[in-house]
Amino acid sequence: MSDNYITICTVKEVENPKELSEKILKWLQSNETIETELSYCIFSMSNKGYKPGNKHIDVIGSNENILRLKVCGVEIKTEREVFNAGAFTAMTKLECPNCITDRFEGITPQDFFTDNCTEEQLNRFDTVFPEFDKWTNNENASLICPHCLKESNLINYKTDNSIAFSNFGFTFWNWPDLKEEFLMELKAKIGTDIVRMNGHI
Repeated sequence: MSDNYITICTVKEVENPKELSEKILKWLQSNETIETELSYCIFSMSNKGYKPGNKHIDVIGSNENILRLKVCGVEIKTEREVFNAGAFTAMTKLECPNCITDRFEGITPQDFFTDNCTEEQLNRFDTVFPEFDKWTNNENASLICPHCLKESNLINYKTDNSIAFSNFGFTFWNWPDLKEEFLMELKAKIGTDIVRMNGHI
């Protein structure tokens, strides 16, 4: 059985992510969206999360009995990372800030998912991941555009909101879709733009 997730994070880094997480955590707990105690309820053997609270149905709109699942909690992240990097493919837009061209232009889903890409096309994709790691480790991260051959800082590339360079986010493991009203209120509480990313592993 695969596990689904909804990740909500800020579109860019925030100041004092740990303090902000405490604020949002208290709000979610006071509304009984999540429980107050940590437990092993997320997709991790080393970290704990927060199980759905008594009123979690208020933010999803329907009772899908997610409490029956071992993995059903909310995970909080306050460290720098490329959110949703595990779902990154050549179908993810990564647009050069200089020539406004997608790094993966010309690569079709059929070619990518059937291992029918050229060596040059694969290199365009493979060379991104070391830069993800550099950015996460606070090192200089940049990419040379294969189209205009100019080098640009990684975070200046425009994406399609399926990944985000941030240091603050939440992952809702195996929760159904969240109400738009909840997302709007969460954005207001966080105080900056957020992005929602769905996926499964």
